[in-house]
Amino acid sequence: ISVAGIPDDELTPRVRAALTALMQEVAELRRELSDARRRMADLEQLASTDPLIGVLNRRAFVGELNRALAMSQRYGQPSSLVFIDLDDLKKINDTLGHAAGDAALTHAAAVIGANIRQTDVFGRLGGDEFAVILTNTPRALAEHKAKLLANSVKSAPGPEGLAIGITCGVVEIAPGLTAEAALTAADK
Repeated sequence: ISVAGIPDDELTPRVRAALTALMQEVAELRRELSDARRRMADLEQLASTDPLIGVLNRRAFVGELNRALAMSQRYGQPSSLVFIDLDDLKKINDTLGHAAGDAALTHAAAVIGANIRQTDVFGRLGGDEFAVILTNTPRALAEHKAKLLANSVKSAPGPEGLAIGITCGVVEIAPGLTAEAALTAADK
């Protein structure tokens, strides 16, 4: 039998107690470090996720858009950005209340999320604005996909019978373009 690699018969009771206490402290530090890592991961998730819808928030989405721009510049991958406005959100909020507006946002996000690939990047930019990065997708295909997304949202029964629609703008992610310039161009 040994403690920390030292044979038991070579340990005095005091040294044994000190080594045991030290090993317990190391185990506790490992638990605390594991908890801190878990809390950091939770905080990172909170910092990058829209609290209402659970998709990327603007900050995290722009980071992903910058990554897509860098990939386009380096490898020439044809990706596209789809900028999405939820139609008449202000009207829904004013006439039916903000809970109905939140339901409309959640519904539109669920339909959009269900109709994009796992490799695509989806985020809420704020208010009634969403965006999707369609990876490895040239502009013509992205425009077609934007129409399909608009039709999917329009045809899916909205919460409480709401008719929900979206308007989309598309820009191809090209070398030399910045994230903000791409968002502005797709918004126009």
